[in-house]
Amino acid sequence: MSEYEHRPVLVDEVVTCLQITPEGTYLDCTTGEGGHAEEVGRRLSSEGTLFMLDVDAGVLAIARERLSRTAARKVFIRGNFRDMTQLLRDYPGIGFDGILMDLGFSSEQLAGVGKGFSFTHDQPLDMRLDDTLTVSARDVVNSFPEDRISDIIFTFGEEGRARQVAKAIVRRRQRAPIEMTADLAETVATVFPSRHTRIHPATKSFQALRIYVNDELNALTDGLKAATTVLKPNGRLLVISYHSLEDRIVKRLYLALCERPDSGEPGFRLVNKKVIRPSDAEVATNRRSRSAKLRVLERVQR
Repeated sequence: MSEYEHRPVLVDEVVTCLQITPEGTYLDCTTGEGGHAEEVGRRLSSEGTLFMLDVDAGVLAIARERLSRTAARKVFIRGNFRDMTQLLRDYPGIGFDGILMDLGFSSEQLAGVGKGFSFTHDQPLDMRLDDTLTVSARDVVNSFPEDRISDIIFTFGEEGRARQVAKAIVRRRQRAPIEMTADLAETVATVFPSRHTRIHPATKSFQALRIYVNDELNALTDGLKAATTVLKPNGRLLVISYHSLEDRIVKRLYLALCERPDSGEPGFRLVNKKVIRPSDAEVATNRRSRSAKLRVLERVQR
């Protein structure tokens, strides 16, 4: 059992679907604290290679330590998977037997000081995975027009009360800037009736701001397209998504690739026509896994 806090989601299913060979070459596009990467690394020999990519330098350092005892050759790269082609430029002709994208967030990222992803910890309202990004969640809620805030919350959070939430945010910021996650969560909660619900009323608004600030949906589209170009024949692309916006993008791109007419380009097939979900036992021990969906694509030779 690992001493690290983060528990990877669907780890047995990921290992099975990757069909890991000890001498193979694999890429974890969202390494985080290295939960999935550690399980892949354990199955690789000294002839195998594991590339680990993440935009967050802090969690990448944790992964480096976590995998220090695995035998495989290891390559750590800081960057966003949407820039995969550029980030792999020092490895011309590289091809992968398996690629994984886990679109969730690690325990460190959710609780890490200064990130502000979660309202369960009162932190500065930031939400930037990459510190070089110029716009933070604080900038959005304190300087964007009300109608634009509403559009962001509706589009990326699928929040039915987006207009009321935006109005409450603008009203609140007129008294003083919204600086902390607790300030925002309390402001959003005023829009909703006082009753017990399965999720906190600010959940969708926080999701929307995080997706917008990090341009996550466009990054996902770019990353998926790049990943398919570096898969070896019989190589597999695995994506774990956590909400409908992500899963819709993955599903549509997978289907489009599989339906491409024979043109001499690489072909693809769906390994699992239905999404793979966590077992009841996994959900019972790791509540963060409850919304996870795994889709698997395989490159096939024409």
